[in-house]
Amino acid sequence: MEDHPGGDGDRHDDTTDERYEGELDPEEAERRITRFVMSADELPGPSVGELADQVAGLMRAAWSELEGIVDGRPHNKVLAAQLSLGQRARSLQPDDPEQWRLHAATMLLSGMVVRSVEG
Repeated sequence: MEDHPGGDGDRHDDTTDERYEGELDPEEAERRITRFVMSADELPGPSVGELADQVAGLMRAAWSELEGIVDGRPHNKVLAAQLSLGQRARSLQPDDPEQWRLHAATMLLSGMVVRSVEG
């Protein structure tokens, strides 16, 4: 779905070539995502589920390794590291892959920062 430049503010769904106004129903959004995922399963390579499982497994491993790095560190030190990574990411251009890795690092740390405050 995208806005068409110069349009009247209506939105356009490129998957169905339909226009719609207003908010998209969350259930309809989920149906569209499901259709997209199912169609992508027809592409070469592992299934979308297998690929998603591999990525999730990698993130679990990264989470565990990161827990070891920050374990026992003062909360404010971990929070400051998260904020510093965010600053570094924002200083880079959006097409720089490092920007997205740094944003991902801040997301991983954010879960640990919140957990350290709650725990």
